[in-house]
Amino acid sequence: MWNWFQDQLIAPFAEWFGAAIAVLLTNLITVLGFLLALIIVRRVFVEKRNPSNFFAWFFIVVFFPIIGVPLYFMFGGRKSRKMTRVKAEVTEQAKELVKNPEPNTKKITYHSHNEGVSEGNHFELLSDGEIAFKRICQEIESAEKSIHIATYILRMDATGSRIVDLLEARAKEGIEVRLLLDSLGSWFGTWSARHRIRKAGGHVGMFMPVLPIQTHTSSNLRNHRKIAIFDGYRAITGGQNLDMRFLGETPDPDRFKDFSVVTQGPAVAHLTQTFLADWAFATKTSPKLYREQLRYKPEEAGDSTIEVMPSGPDIVSDTIWEQILRIIQEFKRNLTIITPYFIPDEVLYRSLMVKAHTGRRIRLILPLKSNQRLADIARFPYLEELHKAGVEILFYTPGMLHGKLILSDGGLALIGSANIDMRSLFVNFEIALIHYTEKDIQYLQTWADDVIKDSIDYETAVQKHNILPKKFTRDLVQLIVPLL
Repeated sequence: MWNWFQDQLIAPFAEWFGAAIAVLLTNLITVLGFLLALIIVRRVFVEKRNPSNFFAWFFIVVFFPIIGVPLYFMFGGRKSRKMTRVKAEVTEQAKELVKNPEPNTKKITYHSHNEGVSEGNHFELLSDGEIAFKRICQEIESAEKSIHIATYILRMDATGSRIVDLLEARAKEGIEVRLLLDSLGSWFGTWSARHRIRKAGGHVGMFMPVLPIQTHTSSNLRNHRKIAIFDGYRAITGGQNLDMRFLGETPDPDRFKDFSVVTQGPAVAHLTQTFLADWAFATKTSPKLYREQLRYKPEEAGDSTIEVMPSGPDIVSDTIWEQILRIIQEFKRNLTIITPYFIPDEVLYRSLMVKAHTGRRIRLILPLKSNQRLADIARFPYLEELHKAGVEILFYTPGMLHGKLILSDGGLALIGSANIDMRSLFVNFEIALIHYTEKDIQYLQTWADDVIKDSIDYETAVQKHNILPKKFTRDLVQLIVPLL
């Protein structure tokens, strides 16, 4: 009797009830996804994004809501989020603390109105990963008071482990150690290193947690800056992360082609201001705690004129983008751009086209194959048109080219952490140094010449290396280019 009751009544009801629940859940998820998509579309409108960015998000959110909605909440934000406003307030507080009625740094203006220009600096080029690694280790070991390091990626390979060991040892000796890591770039495998440094008496900050729910903001806002400051007087900056792919004790044929520079003197004060503003924000502390360090003005150490230019969502204008645009529009004879990724916005792209049409010489140097396949596919529509317009496009063949360098008429060189792509120029927190002194520019020109020697031209790359992606692939990638 019980078996009959179970088979004839309970089982059909359970099956019907399960199917009803499944249909209800499916419809609920669909409706919820549609409502979230509408909210996101409205939010994109409010943020006044450029049309290409808007349609890219619109496409992925409306047609693929299961993927697009969570992606937007993690990576869709830019300058309107609450935490961005908080960061801007912290940065402004740090600037106010720096103000001094009798500054000992001579302020001059070259190509911008940025206050970060100073004379009397020492410049030194660290031309590869082995030289840069050795110098960073030496500076950590010889620092007398403080070590402040910010990096996007820390990997616990031989390179990262060695640097962590040194930082732990110096913290135990009473040196002030502050290590600022980006939460996305240094997400995996760093917990033990952070614990060790803190246990030794040092400090570790994590910039913008990866999960948006942790900060009610977007995981898109990454700190891509690489800054190492020692005793508030010497600094190492560039594009190299604390990772064997960038730095190492011995040569490695797979190591990325990149460089860093040593700066010593008044310019370091501007780097310290940037670092401590980032630090105060990441650790939720007041910049007032660092008033003495913020106001420290290093004495002159050489004859180099350097401009320190931070850029990011906490700054009203897109300073590095504006500077690059100004350089393109104002150069008279020769312009060299070296970048690992090339996905320019429409304004930069059209400016290069216009200058190329006037007969000016423009050289654009990229890796033949970078470590980002999507970026390689996305660059080709731009490269084809620039090549037709007369831009000399060269591809570095030995491996991954990660250096970022712009040289203009032998009178200006821009270096730093920013790539020529929309993420670096409009979303990330980045740092750039502009060099105006002839001998400094010549050192950087020599580094560029070394890259050029190992590069091939556009026609050779297309014919012999089959690097052109298929049309369907290119068209598909172009839909999401503004999101890369």
